[in-house]
Amino acid sequence: MIQLRIVLGEIARLTRAWPLAASFVYVLTFCVFSFFVIDKPLALALKNNASPETVSFFKTITVLGDATFYLVLAAVLMLFLRAMAHGSIRNIDFQRYRSWGRSALYAFVVMAGSGMLVNLLKYLIGRIRPRHLFEQGLYGFQPFNTEWSMNSFPSGHSQAIFAVMLALYFIYPRYDAAYLAVAFLVALSRVMITVHYLSDTVMGAWLAIAAAVLLRRYFQHRGYDIQIRLQRDRKLM
Repeated sequence: MIQLRIVLGEIARLTRAWPLAASFVYVLTFCVFSFFVIDKPLALALKNNASPETVSFFKTITVLGDATFYLVLAAVLMLFLRAMAHGSIRNIDFQRYRSWGRSALYAFVVMAGSGMLVNLLKYLIGRIRPRHLFEQGLYGFQPFNTEWSMNSFPSGHSQAIFAVMLALYFIYPRYDAAYLAVAFLVALSRVMITVHYLSDTVMGAWLAIAAAVLLRRYFQHRGYDIQIRLQRDRKLM
C-alpha cells in the first residue's frame, strides 16, 4: 500500500510538472485499451441498436466538424482585419484590428497545423474504418494507405471541431461552456453514426487541444495577446 501511494504520488507530481506530456500518455493508453476492449463491441452495438432518429440527429450535427469552412473563414478574417488595420486613421483602431488579425491567424494555424498532423497520422497508421467491420469483419490496420475507408485514426472531424472551439476559447472565453458542448457533440457524432471508433475521436480531440495550447504558448512567447476583450466584457469585470 505504501509503495502504491509512492507511485501514485510520483505520477501526480509528473502530471503537474508536465501536464501536456502526461495527458498524451493517458490518452494513448486509453486508445490502446479502447482498441482491444471498447471500440469493436461499441461500434457493433451502435450499428445494431441506434434508432434511425438518433442517427439522423447526429448526421446533422456531424457536418459542423468539416474543417474547410473554418479554415476559409479564418483566412478571410485575417485578410479583412489586416486591410482594416492598414486603412485605419487612428492608432487605437490600427492596434485593435492588428490584434484581432493575430487572433484569426492563431485560429487558422491551430486548425491547419493540427489538421496536417492528423492527415499524416491517418496515412501512416491506416486504421480500417468501422464500415469494413460491418461488411467484411475487418478490424485492424493497413499502414501507408490513402483510401478514405482506411484512415480512421485519428478522427479529422473531432480534430477540426476541437481545434476551432479551443481556439475560440482562448480568443474569447465568454462562451466556454457552449464551445465545449459543441466540440463534444460533434466528436460524439462520429462514433454515433459509426464512421469512427471511440479511440479515433479521443485522439483527434487531444491533438487539437495540444496544438491550441502549444501555439498559444508560442504566441505569448512572441508577446502576442490573442484574447479579444470587448467593452461589454470589461464592464462585467
